[in-house]
Amino acid sequence: ASDNNDSKESFSTLLPKALSAVLHPTGSPASNSDHQQRGQEKNIKANVEQLQMEMKDLREQFELMKSQHNKEIKLLMNELDEEKRIRLTLQDTVVKRILQVDLFGSKLY
Repeated sequence: ASDNNDSKESFSTLLPKALSAVLHPTGSPASNSDHQQRGQEKNIKANVEQLQMEMKDLREQFELMKSQHNKEIKLLMNELDEEKRIRLTLQDTVVKRILQVDLFGSKLY
């Protein structure tokens, strides 16, 4: 049980030291550290610019797809209106035929 406590204590004391070493590296000359930091900043800036370009492209693609979708919806609505018009015309014709049969007692085909 004491070995387990020793390993927990050593881990808990090593963790802050390890984090400190990662966050604040020592042993490098200041100019080398500055050069590395500038390189990292340049890489970050390039990555941000690339992501911004990708976002712009995605927005443009989205707008294009939205526009195409709206055009397709309008076409479908027009087709639906045409189908309704055809149905109403056919329905009107059928009603007229039924009335003719009732009025004259014979079929007029």
